[in-house]
Amino acid sequence: MVYLLKRSKLFIFLIFILMLIGIYTFLTLPKREIPETPVDVVMVSTILPGAEPGEVESTVTNPLERAIKKVDGINSMNSVSANSASIITMSLKDGVDSEQTINKIQQEVQRSAAELPGNAQSPEVRKLDLAFPLSSYMFTGEEADLADLERSLVKLSDEIKSVEGVAGTTVKGFAEKQIVISIDPEKLGQYRLQPGDVLNALQQANQPISLGTHDNGTERLVLTVLQEQGVEKLKQLQVGAAAISLADLAEIGEVAKEANDLITFEGKQAISYTIFLQPGKDIPSMDKTIAKIMDRYIDDLPNGIDTIHYESQAKNVNTIFNSLYISLLIAVIAVLVVTTAGLTIYGSFAVAFTVLASVLIGLIPIPFMGVDLNQISVIGLIIAIGILVDDSIVVNDNIQRRYKLGDAPLVGAVNGVKEVYTSIISSSLAIVVTFSPLLFLSGGNGAFIKALPSILITTIIASTVLSVTLVPMLQYMKTKKRIKKISDTPGFLGKPLEKLAKFYSEKVLRSVLKRPLLVGIGGLVIATGLLFLAFLTPFEFFPAADKEEVTMDVRLPAGTSIEETDQVLKDIVATIKEEDGNIKETSIFTGSGLPNLFAASMDNVGSNTGQVVFRVDRDHTSAADFIAKWEPELRERYADVEIFLGTIVQGPPVGAPVTVTVSGDDIDQLAQLRDDLKERLLESGATVVTDNLGAFVPANEYVPNRQMLQEKGISLNMVTNQLQLLTQGVPLFKLYEDDIPYQVVLKQRGVESGEPIDLSGIGIPSLKTDGPPEFVPLDELVTTEKTSILTQIPHENGERSITLKAFGEAEGFKDAMLGASEEAKSDLPEGYTISTGGENSDQQAFFAEIGILFLVVLLLVYLVIAFQFKSFTLPFLVLFAVYLGISGAILGLFITQTPLSFLGVMGIVSLTGIVVRNAVVLIDFVESRRLQGNMNVVEAIVESGYARIKPIILTSLTSIVALIPVALSGDPLFEALAITIIAGLAFSSLFTLVMIPSLYLVYYKLIGHRAEAV
Repeated sequence: MVYLLKRSKLFIFLIFILMLIGIYTFLTLPKREIPETPVDVVMVSTILPGAEPGEVESTVTNPLERAIKKVDGINSMNSVSANSASIITMSLKDGVDSEQTINKIQQEVQRSAAELPGNAQSPEVRKLDLAFPLSSYMFTGEEADLADLERSLVKLSDEIKSVEGVAGTTVKGFAEKQIVISIDPEKLGQYRLQPGDVLNALQQANQPISLGTHDNGTERLVLTVLQEQGVEKLKQLQVGAAAISLADLAEIGEVAKEANDLITFEGKQAISYTIFLQPGKDIPSMDKTIAKIMDRYIDDLPNGIDTIHYESQAKNVNTIFNSLYISLLIAVIAVLVVTTAGLTIYGSFAVAFTVLASVLIGLIPIPFMGVDLNQISVIGLIIAIGILVDDSIVVNDNIQRRYKLGDAPLVGAVNGVKEVYTSIISSSLAIVVTFSPLLFLSGGNGAFIKALPSILITTIIASTVLSVTLVPMLQYMKTKKRIKKISDTPGFLGKPLEKLAKFYSEKVLRSVLKRPLLVGIGGLVIATGLLFLAFLTPFEFFPAADKEEVTMDVRLPAGTSIEETDQVLKDIVATIKEEDGNIKETSIFTGSGLPNLFAASMDNVGSNTGQVVFRVDRDHTSAADFIAKWEPELRERYADVEIFLGTIVQGPPVGAPVTVTVSGDDIDQLAQLRDDLKERLLESGATVVTDNLGAFVPANEYVPNRQMLQEKGISLNMVTNQLQLLTQGVPLFKLYEDDIPYQVVLKQRGVESGEPIDLSGIGIPSLKTDGPPEFVPLDELVTTEKTSILTQIPHENGERSITLKAFGEAEGFKDAMLGASEEAKSDLPEGYTISTGGENSDQQAFFAEIGILFLVVLLLVYLVIAFQFKSFTLPFLVLFAVYLGISGAILGLFITQTPLSFLGVMGIVSLTGIVVRNAVVLIDFVESRRLQGNMNVVEAIVESGYARIKPIILTSLTSIVALIPVALSGDPLFEALAITIIAGLAFSSLFTLVMIPSLYLVYYKLIGHRAEAV
């Protein structure tokens, strides 16, 4: 310490350099609204043209799932076998190497590809990048003008995707382009060709031709074949041994396809254009770069197109950070005012400078911990400022005390640090070990909260080092230059604080120490009683953000056309706008729904689904009030439609309140169990129950006439290929014209959309004739039977499973749903199971995990204090402060009726490290005085109270005052965090000053003096 003090200027210069690095780190940290909560999800998709769900399941999904199960590191696996497609999605376990796991999945899928049908397309394995939407635009205008935008938007996307940090773009509103090759069956028969010949020729034509190179003795030549491109290439394609031109066998042309998305903005047809951001990028700077490109594009648009900047994350981020920075500035000013109240001007400067240095130096390692600048990290800084002053105030106050006792500048600085450094290090270490386990919180919750413990740990460590080095340096430099009498009562509240210290030590402490057991037990009874207020405090895991956007998910019966769905959505919107004057703006996304805007998306989308976005006038209503008003009303008016209203939730995505999964072998039996479960859940209080199986839809089942097939020499494969060509056709590949992708589809004339399927007029050539081909009508080869089939078959972890999602608002809803599920288990057939989950289970898992971490925190804090005081029993006395802090936090939430939320729980855990500091500082002084042997225990407690009440009050006040702006900000996410810390710290500090001395005296009489004698 002497070495440092004598070289104070040099070390202060080094600290200043580190502060500059911290400023640079702060300015270059990426900014975003909330922390990224990455989820590693992998999808395996396989196309089997023309196959119904049962065939897709048995021939594609099952083999792939068996192969994927061999890979370690997969947390869950779900699949859907639908018409012509198998989709398998997997979530990976936390902590696994995602790239390595995906490579293993890829290898197993490739190995199993040999088991798949010959006409199945190669399975595609890809990681789903849940990219963050940076900015979104709406283009409105006449249909023809909007159609002309497609090519220019392709070029725009190419330019934007070339910007480093852009993950991609999404365009919604254009109909997919399709080139249909319509085969003429009579011409096929004329040339004795089969549809398979055309299919093979098309598949070969899509393969790249590579002739390699040739050395002619003079130079090496690349060998190529001149080919036409686009549609012209298809027309000139030669089919069969006779090399018949495809144009002579079929009509080839562009055909309008049903749109995947219909977009409406404020009643006008629109095109939606959204830019997505890669993880870890700075939103404001990326937005500036993209805005320049978009402005140039918009300036060149024709007059008939209007552009609306629909959503901007940069605008949201800037608004939020402006508010947070104001809270941060208020916190800094408030802390300065409080410290000035009890310290000299120079002492306040020393403390303020140390706090600033601690924050800036503590930011240096933050980028290496995977933390950026977001709401959580800024709140962490605000909390840190209130905590960081504790060390500096204690050291500064004790150095001032030593100078008042007459110590020389160097001796006073050294002694002032020596007397308190053990308690400072142990209490700071207690805070570090309190927050360290939070870094290991798993899943999205862990990623969401990671910034808070990271900021607090690094700044606390920096503060501890600087408080025992920088503060004595500053005091030594100032005092050695100009020795003067140290004021007995520094600060503009010095005299009142001095009077308070005397009153507390001489009146309060001496009174309570006469009845220490009664005071201690009384305080514990009060604290315990306050814990029961938790049952009267509202609960909300993650609160809704107080924003203007309300999303509405709509699902109509399966088979509804996209035009019908779009009309229903427009009718709903028109109804709400007519009856509610608080709507500022509406937009409709019929089909696949929103492009991940407003944290809203839909599963199992199609022509019968869509989403609506309402922007409400927040001056007259809130998103929560709008939802409460309209969701039950709309469900009553549109009873046949699934309708869900929601708003942005400030936290990781959450699922349905309760999910119930029934698993087994027979899909018909599962469907019956699904229906029974759905009825039970609705009777038990659920307002809406959805599932991932869906309803049965009408179908034609073709039964082969195998005798006729054998007589005519026609394979069943020829019949199925013919039926597929007659109906939906065979999708082949994408062909590009002017950078616009066209899906090439092979079909055969004979069945027109909107007409019944008549197989009598469709013939297949018999291969058992020597003369002209005999065409056998299809109705002689198959018999048509009316039936119904499922549109998809879901799996969970390789087993047929149907998941029901239950929604409701009634009190005790979740318990009622779980009770109904338990009752259903008693009636299950053998081989079938029911399991429950959902948001309720996720929350239970979180509280179980945080409970274990809290026990770990208590153990670590106990060990830290035990090592400091060299006692197994004394740390329990210090931990009473934690108990008091939790009681105070619950009292604060109850009084304000603030919901106990995720961050409220984080606030309670945070209190563990914060509140023990006062108890440690108080007891450490008592122990040091008592062990010197010149003072009895009562006098030691009284002197400790006199010497330590001012730093305890000042440090508690600074922490509380720093968080008051957050508590009053109206932000529902952080209110619970601020209130728990404020109330817990205030209550604990007040009771610590009374209970800890009393309990210490009881401890000493029962245990302490025996240990001392030994």
